[in-house]
Amino acid sequence: MKQRSFLLIILIAFYSFNISFSQNSNLGDTLGAFNAGILTPTPDRGLAGVEFAEGYFWITGFDPDDSYQHKLYKISADGQTLVDYYEYGPEVAAWKDLAYDGEFLYVADIELIRQINMETGEETGVTIEGQEYYQSGLAYDQATDHFWVSGDGNIIYEIDRLGNVINSVAFGPDLLAAGLAWDAFSEGGPYLWIWSMKYTSDDVRPKAFQMNPATGLLTGNTFEGVLMHPQAPYAADYSLGATITDELYEGKVALVGLHGSSYEQNNDQLDWVVSYDLDPEGTGIPGPVIEVNPTSIINDLLYGDTLDIPVFISNLSDSYPLDWYATLEYPGSDTMAIIGDSLFAFNVSAITPDSNNRMKTMTYADGRIFVSTNVGFNNRFLLYEIANDGSTLLDLDTLYSISSGWRTMTSDGQLIYAVEQYVIYAYDPNGDTIVDWFPRPNFSPDGIAYDPQMEHFYLGNGVGAIMQIDKNGDELNFYVVPYEIEGLSWDNRSPGGPYLWAYYSDEETPGVIRAIRLDPETGGTTGVAFEGLNLSGDPEQPDIPMDIMITPDWQQNKLVMIALHESNVELDDGLDKVIIYDLGITPSPGWIELLPGSFGTIDPEEEDIFNVRLRAIMDDTLMTAQVIINSNDVINPEVVIPVNFRMMPNIVEVSEWKQEEALEIFPNPFDRFLEVKTFPSIEGARLTLSDLSGKIVHEQQIPEGQKYFQLHTSNLPSGMYLLSIRGKHHMYTEKLIKK
Repeated sequence: MKQRSFLLIILIAFYSFNISFSQNSNLGDTLGAFNAGILTPTPDRGLAGVEFAEGYFWITGFDPDDSYQHKLYKISADGQTLVDYYEYGPEVAAWKDLAYDGEFLYVADIELIRQINMETGEETGVTIEGQEYYQSGLAYDQATDHFWVSGDGNIIYEIDRLGNVINSVAFGPDLLAAGLAWDAFSEGGPYLWIWSMKYTSDDVRPKAFQMNPATGLLTGNTFEGVLMHPQAPYAADYSLGATITDELYEGKVALVGLHGSSYEQNNDQLDWVVSYDLDPEGTGIPGPVIEVNPTSIINDLLYGDTLDIPVFISNLSDSYPLDWYATLEYPGSDTMAIIGDSLFAFNVSAITPDSNNRMKTMTYADGRIFVSTNVGFNNRFLLYEIANDGSTLLDLDTLYSISSGWRTMTSDGQLIYAVEQYVIYAYDPNGDTIVDWFPRPNFSPDGIAYDPQMEHFYLGNGVGAIMQIDKNGDELNFYVVPYEIEGLSWDNRSPGGPYLWAYYSDEETPGVIRAIRLDPETGGTTGVAFEGLNLSGDPEQPDIPMDIMITPDWQQNKLVMIALHESNVELDDGLDKVIIYDLGITPSPGWIELLPGSFGTIDPEEEDIFNVRLRAIMDDTLMTAQVIINSNDVINPEVVIPVNFRMMPNIVEVSEWKQEEALEIFPNPFDRFLEVKTFPSIEGARLTLSDLSGKIVHEQQIPEGQKYFQLHTSNLPSGMYLLSIRGKHHMYTEKLIKK
């Protein structure tokens, strides 16, 4: 009796529609509700999606009491009358959420989005290919004519009418995106609202999250749904479809969420439609507020000097956290390259002494390609050092392993990090020695990536599991992606990054190799991917991907992916290939960089700081760039800091060291080596060799007392270079040409 009285109070409170509101309300206040399941003929206990269009509620059903027929219900705006319904026959799974483009309804189905004629309720035959097997949430953006669709995973896709992926964003790794709704009404929008769930030990209910679709960042605006279950709070509602409309209540924009709930008794699964206030009135929806200082960077710096400029980011909100990340845009960043263009490939086995066809893993460090083999006789394996153009075997190291050798490798540009059976080794390729080691968890990776900023490793394997660990071997994050990973690499050079790249064989399309760029926090795709080359001459034995490495150092003004393949030239020859792919990105020049710590979350009324480093690597030169700070600020999600930087000539007294007598550099032009002689020795000197973009290609301290040394330069591309030697009291610079 108490339960029915409670239910009656709910019904009286929520059956109030088309009311005029004259005062502001709070975000997420309930405006009305009705039980949709009880209105349907059976009644239908399998409702799934909701849309409000042309003055009616449209709700999908998957009726378990009528042979699981797909149904579409048309219900009056006051939520009290079933106006019409349409049957489509039994199918494998439910039609889920709905969207409306001003003419047709669209429904999320298995692998497809189906178009429905609202006048007849019939399918028109028009379909759009989806990105998930089980489509779930669905929303439509009239401004772009694009759909947003979610599935069983935590990735939300923006697609066009041909099903092409325009963008993708990752939601929380443990939260479903059951319903999606497009918000073109709220200040600072448009926004995408995600109808998801709250999970705590004592409270489970629907929860709405507002996302900026341009950045994929949550704005911090969220609200919890009410519990419609009569046994609440001891029983839970769960989220189904969602929509947003300004037509239900005068002066109000409402998010309408479908609740999986109960009506007359526990577990009867009759579902409720509940309307929530999005509060477009007054000051609008609150959120984090970003403030950046300085708003521009203007500086002069003497040649050879370095300066760090602090940038302060404040969150002026007293209630909402601010998520932010900084990137660089710089001169010459435009490129005509198409991502995935192959620059060249070479047969790595053919240049080894015995045409070794047992290559296992590959990386790139200090301007050279390194390829490791399987373990052979006497527990030994080989590490080949190869020129970056694939023309020459530069060196060969023999290493010992108690197991299967190095499973996979990566590099920070200087050291190589290699996975052994129980550890990750840090290997110095210049000294041919292991300089450190780090424990790894009981996880068998096929790919490894290294984040030098956080000093974290990412390990991935053939079942799609990715684990993030620190140098103590402690697990920091874990998720599973639908790719049979054979290679991983870190990308902190592409705009909007950092990213994690995965290289794998497409199990649904045999013989096809793919590279995909992922969000390292969630494993969600960023919408960037390409198909790799298959160089095998044997159609019965296509290429097998082995490893990848992202680097900006292989070729001037290019960011590339280097990939190792197990491949065949002729039937069963088992020779292996290295392929260089263009990623269509121009790396930043050496005169500017963002120091580690260029992203984060700021609590209300707190601040963060990061540093922009400027280097005067040329004299009498003016450079310009932009630092872009993206955030989840509702009104100001992107802040641009212009950078204008003058590299000034450095006038040095040379009375104690006559340049023409103190230094010899030859030959010029140079090819495979440079020789440097100093007379006398230079106190505390440092040598740098850089290209004209400012990228330092070689840097070293000159030991006091050393008067002669040689630089190996065969791996450098042809072009103009600047060699600089700078001591405590002296400086010398010379322009050189590489043939």
